[in-house]
Amino acid sequence: MNGRNTVEEVLCLSAQRGYNVFHRNREESNILSDIVVAHPTSIEMIRTWPYVLIMDTTYNMPLEAVGMTLTGKNFTVATAFMCNEQATTYIWVLQQIKPLYFTSAMSNGQGSIINEGEPVVISYQ
Repeated sequence: MNGRNTVEEVLCLSAQRGYNVFHRNREESNILSDIVVAHPTSIEMIRTWPYVLIMDTTYNMPLEAVGMTLTGKNFTVATAFMCNEQATTYIWVLQQIKPLYFTSAMSNGQGSIINEGEPVVISYQ
């Protein structure tokens, strides 16, 4: 691992393999707090079928952003590991995911983000 800790190694390997990785650190301690990871194929797929993005915001679990093809097949767009479930964290995650799938379909109001009622996700749309 060339002197890297486990998290640093995961970030390094993800970048080497072409994943889109976004992360941020806590301001006061510079400790990693949140990570969003998306595979390039997933990004191609959500840009092909940008009409529905499902956000699984189950408590104490990684946030999963899932897309759906026209034939009803689901695919993972991105996974986020968050240090907490505060509004600012959800907004940061959504800000990282949105550029991955934003297309003309979304700008024309034809796309939707679906979740199980997390108020921050609803207000962000």
